[in-house]
Amino acid sequence: MKVSKSNREIEIENLVNSIETQEQYEKKINRKLELFFSKYKEELEDYMYIKNENEYNNLKKGGYIRYIDFNENLRWGGILLKKYDFNSINMMLLCNSSAKTFKISFENNYIFYKKHTTQSDKTRKLFLSYLDKV
Repeated sequence: MKVSKSNREIEIENLVNSIETQEQYEKKINRKLELFFSKYKEELEDYMYIKNENEYNNLKKGGYIRYIDFNENLRWGGILLKKYDFNSINMMLLCNSSAKTFKISFENNYIFYKKHTTQSDKTRKLFLSYLDKV
């Protein structure tokens, strides 16, 4: 005798089947990152993706942040001024080139970070790019 499932059982089964494994989730994120780095090649040059809270905790003040929202729009971000916790959400206070400050959350964006660049870093990069042409 075949027992038919209730609507509630079907809903639960559909929910369980829709949950991704860790491997599926990581593959999906890696595909997105490849897309971001190819779509925004120049904008994300020298930036590294911050993939977890441990990496987030190691970010240094003065570094550069760019981020992509969950609608996959690149946001220019700014200089990291401060990291803080707000109701168990990891928040960052950024300052842009117009000296305006704003807040973003780590959990609600794809975060990309680049260490602070000094004038000597810029000169070194320029020199090395010249050597590549010779």
